[in-house]
Amino acid sequence: MGLRTRVIRNIRNAAHGFAYAKRLFARPVTPAESIAAIRGRLADRVGGFLTMVERTIFAQPESPYRALLTAAGYDFSRLRTLVLRDGIEETLRALCRDGVYVSIEEFKGIHDARRGDRTYRLTEQDFRNPLIGSGLLASSGGTGGQRIPTIIGAASHRVEAERLAVALTAYGLEDHPVAVWLPAAHGASFWAVLALAAMRKTPARWFTQLSGPNPSFLSLRASSRLYGVKLPAITPALFGEEHKIIQWMTHEIPAGGCGIFTTPSSALRLAVAAERSGVHLPGLTFLTIGEPLTHAKVTAIQRVGGRAFSSLGFTEFGRATYGCASPASPDDSHICSDCVAVIHRRRSVDRVGTEVDALLFTALQPDSRRVLLNVETGDYAMMKERRCGCLLEQVGWTWHLEGIRSFEKLNPEGLFFFGSQLVSLIEEVLPARFGGDLTDYQLVEREDEDGFTRLDILVHPRLGEIDENAVLGCVRDAIRMQNRFVDMIWDQTHVLRVHRSAPMLTGAGKLMPLHHLGSP
Repeated sequence: MGLRTRVIRNIRNAAHGFAYAKRLFARPVTPAESIAAIRGRLADRVGGFLTMVERTIFAQPESPYRALLTAAGYDFSRLRTLVLRDGIEETLRALCRDGVYVSIEEFKGIHDARRGDRTYRLTEQDFRNPLIGSGLLASSGGTGGQRIPTIIGAASHRVEAERLAVALTAYGLEDHPVAVWLPAAHGASFWAVLALAAMRKTPARWFTQLSGPNPSFLSLRASSRLYGVKLPAITPALFGEEHKIIQWMTHEIPAGGCGIFTTPSSALRLAVAAERSGVHLPGLTFLTIGEPLTHAKVTAIQRVGGRAFSSLGFTEFGRATYGCASPASPDDSHICSDCVAVIHRRRSVDRVGTEVDALLFTALQPDSRRVLLNVETGDYAMMKERRCGCLLEQVGWTWHLEGIRSFEKLNPEGLFFFGSQLVSLIEEVLPARFGGDLTDYQLVEREDEDGFTRLDILVHPRLGEIDENAVLGCVRDAIRMQNRFVDMIWDQTHVLRVHRSAPMLTGAGKLMPLHHLGSP
């Protein structure tokens, strides 16, 4: 890259950073105003949804949703009539029955979308929000390891900061310091730093397992100073260096504790390190993302005086749920229904007919990161309305998700590995190379005796003697081709293991190529 090109790029980044910082930091995000804003969006939920559909779908001739809707016989007038009569969720269910949905494979561009005699070729870029011209870049891992950029607009970031502000208040953290402990290159890492800064609650520390911040963040660091916001420096706290965070907490945090934004596996590592050192951490609250928060992990955290709440999110939308402050289960979380609608779609997930109730997400606001209308994320869960009495219910988030698991990605250490290729690996590649058939292999995500999430490669004993190292290498090669970032973390934490046993069945007696278990 030439000098002139670098100069132009730096000037452009600085200009974008200044504009973004102006909108994000000009006025602090407060809990009281956030509660009022969420209730306002809930009161105008239908209006927000119809505006989103009209401006980002029907006004866009190239929108894949417009093609699906037209083929199913829907124009804006018919859709509006259904929403006003039946509500958003019932309308979304009707659309789904009529073929207006996008599976995770279709969204990632791995499979064509086939509806009747029509075929649609989709890519992630087809779902770009045309109303967002510039903003902060975040990336998700795409097919073949390609990093697909998603633009987070400043207005959307402020709305997401409002939801985070309410969650922190529900957990009693509004007056306590909050740190971020995620890989610096992880989209959620710099998103959380900036969202906290928008509340004038700049993270007390920014710890990271891996370095490498987003380039856009560097220009924002300078621009934020114009608004009195000083973003934190990055402090390495690699795997095995949990003592750095414990030392910070015990020496620098006042009585009353703090919050840490991290993954369940990292939270467990810190809790185990504290217990082994005889350190008690009362008032410690983890806000966990990226993988299931399980009973074993919560129990270990509670032994050192801490607690943990779960949050489900994805790069294309942001945080879609926040953990209930009076949870019925470890991962009980409230759907942020002011900005997202969630329904189920029954679907098969393998070649032997195993079915799950996949979650479909619809973004309700026109300035959301991506245009999402009945889009799968590869997750399934139980969904119900429950009276819990916590602040998140009082705000208006009355629907809960529990038992959130993935059928399309495995995520030890909170790092996703997209799983359509994993299914092919289990059902085709391993049998072709090592013998047997698709019922002889399985990938099982489970917790070991210490609560750490491991990924076992189950190989049926009936296959006889095989080269386990070759099996391990074959799986590692598949992971490396998909995402070197994931491979690096899993290598450090020894996630992958080969285990000789028959593949496990679900409670319904079905065999899934990707299987999830709790603690043994």
